[in-house]
Amino acid sequence: MCFSSIFAYLMLVEKGRRACFKRSPCTCCCTMNIPDIRTSTTGDFGIGREELVALTKNDDVGGLEQYGGIQGLECLLKTNLEDGINGEDADVVKRKSFFGANTYPAEKSKSFLTCLWEACHQDISLIIFIVVAVASSVMGLVTKGTRFGYWEEGGNVAVVVMVNIIVKAICKYSQSLIHNVKEEGRNMKVVVRGGKQVEVSICDIVVGDVIPLNIGDQVPAYGILITAQSLSIDTSRVNGDNNIVSFHASSGASRLKPGSEIADGSGTMLVTSVGICTKSELSQDIGNKTTLEEVLNEVATSIGNVGLAAAFIVMMVLLLRWFMYLVLIFGVKTKPRDVIEEVNQIIIIAFNIAVAAVPQGLPLAVTLTIFSATKRMVADNAFVRRPFACVTMAVVKNILCDKTVLTLNEDRCQPGVKEWVQLCQRDGVKVRMVTRDNLQTAKAIGLECGILDSDADATMPNHLFDGREFGELTDDRQRQECAKRIKVMAWCSPDVKLLFVQALKQSGEMVAVTGYVTEDAHALQQADIGLAMDIRGTEVAKESSDIIILDDSFATCVKAFKWGRSVHANIIKFMQLQLTVNVVALTTNFMAAVFYGHVPLNAVQVLWVNLIIVALVPLSLVTKPPADELMLGHLVKPGQPLKRYVKWKRLVFQGMYQIVAILIINFQGRSLLKSYNRGHAIKIIHQVEARKKGILSKPKKWITSNYLFMGIAGTILVSQFIVIEFLGKAFSTVALNQKEWQFSLTLGFAEMLFAIILFVKYLTHRN
Repeated sequence: MCFSSIFAYLMLVEKGRRACFKRSPCTCCCTMNIPDIRTSTTGDFGIGREELVALTKNDDVGGLEQYGGIQGLECLLKTNLEDGINGEDADVVKRKSFFGANTYPAEKSKSFLTCLWEACHQDISLIIFIVVAVASSVMGLVTKGTRFGYWEEGGNVAVVVMVNIIVKAICKYSQSLIHNVKEEGRNMKVVVRGGKQVEVSICDIVVGDVIPLNIGDQVPAYGILITAQSLSIDTSRVNGDNNIVSFHASSGASRLKPGSEIADGSGTMLVTSVGICTKSELSQDIGNKTTLEEVLNEVATSIGNVGLAAAFIVMMVLLLRWFMYLVLIFGVKTKPRDVIEEVNQIIIIAFNIAVAAVPQGLPLAVTLTIFSATKRMVADNAFVRRPFACVTMAVVKNILCDKTVLTLNEDRCQPGVKEWVQLCQRDGVKVRMVTRDNLQTAKAIGLECGILDSDADATMPNHLFDGREFGELTDDRQRQECAKRIKVMAWCSPDVKLLFVQALKQSGEMVAVTGYVTEDAHALQQADIGLAMDIRGTEVAKESSDIIILDDSFATCVKAFKWGRSVHANIIKFMQLQLTVNVVALTTNFMAAVFYGHVPLNAVQVLWVNLIIVALVPLSLVTKPPADELMLGHLVKPGQPLKRYVKWKRLVFQGMYQIVAILIINFQGRSLLKSYNRGHAIKIIHQVEARKKGILSKPKKWITSNYLFMGIAGTILVSQFIVIEFLGKAFSTVALNQKEWQFSLTLGFAEMLFAIILFVKYLTHRN
């Protein structure tokens, strides 16, 4: 009877407590000695986001006691340690709005219209060209009417430029879709809401949720342990420690971090911080990570400015010449219509010079090259989250690898890892290993993987280093000098790993770092390239990375280096090609305009050449996966000026050849061909240079293994033939006879032969 009475009393108390929670969860605060800490930042709740983040990261019991313990936190968060939040949609929305959602900040997929606007906004010269082209067409219509020949040039330029913008927008839109693929919404988790267990997306977990923990579960957010029954948690995915931590019922104030796995037993936890809040301190502006992008912007800006200056000079010269000859010298009276027509023609000439200078193909070619490479890298188990990361990989000279990336378990390396390490070391990429193991274990793994050459190498000053000592260094210069010599670091915690990365960067090194645990997020973001492991990696680590290694293999990291060097080399080749095209077109048009009063290459023809190069040449450069020999390639060091990227001797010789050829044909074409017309156009074959090494060594094998490249070259020739023979009015060209075709092709192949001679001379000099 006594037992029954006590049991009935306890049931009534529990029923009253639950009723109190359902009516007003915070009313129980009145019966508890909880300090009033509400401020303007706490909103409808008794505690704010900042306080919760600080509480979550503070493991001492005193930090929780100032809020009245876990029971006080229960009231402040308007939840119930057994029944959870009430589960109403309005309450969930309010908690997401105030405390944040359990997702990590990432760029949203852009709409096509947004990409279209960015394509226009980032290259304002395109809009200027369209405006000038339309204005020119309107002036032609006003002075000459609707007859074909007076308005179509400006209209054609506008169409070609708009096609350029649309293609660029399509590339940006495709990248936006690919690089924002998320899998978070597919992960489901059981939570307690309104006294019932319900299954929700991991993204819908909110602060105040009560989550049951069972064997095999992964902790989805930061929180505090409520109950524990023989509970053991594996924290290796949080901090890299291979520790199984045991919890008991008395350890209810223990903090839990996302990524921890339940190894045994069961329990419940109270969610105190979710994704966007816990990662807020990592969401810093890491800026532009690649020097090549700066170089490309410098190229476009510099040559564009030169073109605009040249166009202004030509316009002033032609206006002054026309005014002096017709008005001052001859005293010719002109009608307003004639003045408008002459000014319109001069503007068109200046416009053609400006168009010839702007490297329209460069930004789009870079986008196409990177877009194609990133898609192909997925097949090699490397998912690129930030497009320019694959370019930055080309100039990275250090890679900090976790032991787990190099090994299969504690004492055994991944198959072939020693050969991959030696490939990197031979080609200037220093592989450095960090591990939380002791010095002897770290030394053994370093020797087996080839990072340490021998026992004697391990005894060299600072080659094998204790991470605890490194963390205690206070002099920045000493730490930097020490970091540059370290090959293997033992007892390396995530905090020391971050110091290691920072020291190398401060000493002028570019660094890639691998990571998979939650606490690696800082190092992944601080490094020039962050490589997160997909299989073992936590969401925090992946979201902080530039590239995700899908198979957790060191071999894939090396493949990412090769892809980076391949993309970098291809972009440099295209930049060289684009510079040659623009220098030749600008110089030719400038000289012809000043001395002859017309331009041999009009805007439509120049934009057509750019469009052909943009659309097809980048594809021909990425038809094959990168070879090991790319690791031997000479790359420009970060921070070097543009002049170090450009092969000036080749540009000068090839540019002079093309300029002289075009000017001779332009001024002496009638005597050379008897039937020369200004509309004749010469198309020089450029893209063969990109693969001439393979042509010289094994021509038959090269042709049979490069069908796509041969198809692209054929497409260019066929399209050029169609333009010249059938689209003369639109492109201001005339059809060529057999003799003229032979002459044009001879000039083109002669220049190719000239380029091959230069290349053979370069190989001889290098060997």
